[in-house]
Amino acid sequence: MKKVLITGDFDIDRAVFPHNIEPIHIRRPVDEQQLLELLPDVHAYILGGPEYLSVRLIDKATQLRHVVVMGTGIAGFVDVDYATKKSIHLTNTPYMNVQAVTEFTLAMLTICLAKVPESIEGVKEGGGWIQTPRPSLSDLSIGFVGMGAIGTEMAHQLRLRGCSRMTYWSRTRKPGIEKQLSMTYASVKDIVGTMDVVCIHLAGCSETRYLINEDVLKSASPTIKIFNMSSPWIICPVALKDFLCTRPEAFCYIDGYYNEWVENKGQFKDPYGLLSLSTKNLVVTSHLAAQEQGTISAIFAKAVKQVIDFP
Repeated sequence: MKKVLITGDFDIDRAVFPHNIEPIHIRRPVDEQQLLELLPDVHAYILGGPEYLSVRLIDKATQLRHVVVMGTGIAGFVDVDYATKKSIHLTNTPYMNVQAVTEFTLAMLTICLAKVPESIEGVKEGGGWIQTPRPSLSDLSIGFVGMGAIGTEMAHQLRLRGCSRMTYWSRTRKPGIEKQLSMTYASVKDIVGTMDVVCIHLAGCSETRYLINEDVLKSASPTIKIFNMSSPWIICPVALKDFLCTRPEAFCYIDGYYNEWVENKGQFKDPYGLLSLSTKNLVVTSHLAAQEQGTISAIFAKAVKQVIDFP
């Protein structure tokens, strides 16, 4: 019988698998050891949790031939080079999270611009009762780093909300989008230096690592608000900390972190020193953007089909 390991904090229906497939579901993997105990017997792996399929895990998975990452960025969850060396077939579920991530990003823009995280801290501590009027999205200049499916949908939604000052950078220029949405093309440095808000929707890879670095941030607006819905590694952590510590009105939101899952030891053991910053300057969440129920159900169904169809 073919065994399929599934990770992710969502319900699964055993009936979606044929009788010759045995699903093994771990909602919240706690550490590598839990996975190491199961992987030697696993033939396929639907990776929907927070874990990283490392060299150590791959070496234990002697029967593993197929991994489906529930999302777009395979490299963020699998050691691609080593998996390929071991002849493990890697697939993903691209473009299925566009609406969920867009909805979440719009919500985080509103929440963070309204200083909600800072307000929560103030109420808990006492003596801090923030009621600063928040800016309307329509009044802000917004720049995009990355103009793929999510960036494009974000720009559409912001245009519907009356946002008229939008610019973007992408590895390939998009004349059609520029015309349709009246957007301008600019360098990353110009966007970070002139826009009120910067939204990052860009695949994490060697080409985009540290795309936003010390040189870019030294000319950034001192009140810039950065929302990174992609790999944290697009922003250099050392440069980001220095920037946020010296610009008290700047803010960054990251959906993910440089150390994740079991590697995240919390703010007191954070090698980058970012997690100890006030929520006035930095908010970090655990890859929540795509975690919408309907989206996850659709992505899981797609992943199951890929596993079933794999020879």
